[in-house]
Amino acid sequence: MNREPALERQQVYLDAMGIQRWLPRQALTNASHSADWVAEFVWPPSNADHATPSQVASSSLDSPIPNAPQGSNHQQATQARAEALAEWVMDESSASEKDKTPAQAPEPPSSSEEAKPIPERFRDPRYVLAFCCADDLLIVDSLPLHAKDGLSGSYKKLMSGIARAMNVTLKPDRIKVLRWPAFEGKAANKSGEEAQKSVRRQLELVVKTHAVQRVLILGEPASQWLLEQDQSLEAMRGLTFSLRAGVKTRVSYSLNHMLKLPEFKADCWRDLQALL
Repeated sequence: MNREPALERQQVYLDAMGIQRWLPRQALTNASHSADWVAEFVWPPSNADHATPSQVASSSLDSPIPNAPQGSNHQQATQARAEALAEWVMDESSASEKDKTPAQAPEPPSSSEEAKPIPERFRDPRYVLAFCCADDLLIVDSLPLHAKDGLSGSYKKLMSGIARAMNVTLKPDRIKVLRWPAFEGKAANKSGEEAQKSVRRQLELVVKTHAVQRVLILGEPASQWLLEQDQSLEAMRGLTFSLRAGVKTRVSYSLNHMLKLPEFKADCWRDLQALL
């Protein structure tokens, strides 16, 4: 039986699917014996090195078909088969080329999907905040970034005086200082989001351990980080906020500001009237 036409048709299919056939050209030790046609098979045929798929298909299908009628009918049937095979090969080739077409880049997000602007306080998140509770009152003050761990006597005296004016007794030794960044290592996460989370955690801890109903926030940094707003201190003074449900909050000048400029103590007194 002549295998050459069938092998050529098979090779046309393999080429169309992008499959490469590898055949041995010499006997290998302990390898199974190859079929007789393997050593003689050559693709493409020497007379069809530059043939088109339709020509190769036509040439591979020109062999006589058993019990097929001879003459023009046979030639027409053979030609029809060749054209059908060539069309199939071209369709497969075009499909494989489409698969290689690079995917289009996704469309840019619409203006409504654009990221929200970064809060100004997130650009260089740094703060030193002093938390101190006295009965139902929470005082949060803004300390200078270079402030040391120890607080001066005049600082504690002024804070205690404000607490007495609000009818509570404050213990200065219970002041909790919160710094950001908490660590200076390169591997530490110093982002604005983490700085905000640190303030929220400290506030949640204070609210859980004390029956806080009034909050006095002193200084612009403390006001911005606790109220999560980028407004100036002057824009927030005179307003009453609700830091939590049922928790009245007022904003005023920092203690260090009042220590340097005592005339601002009167302004602070006016600011905290809503908490009395």
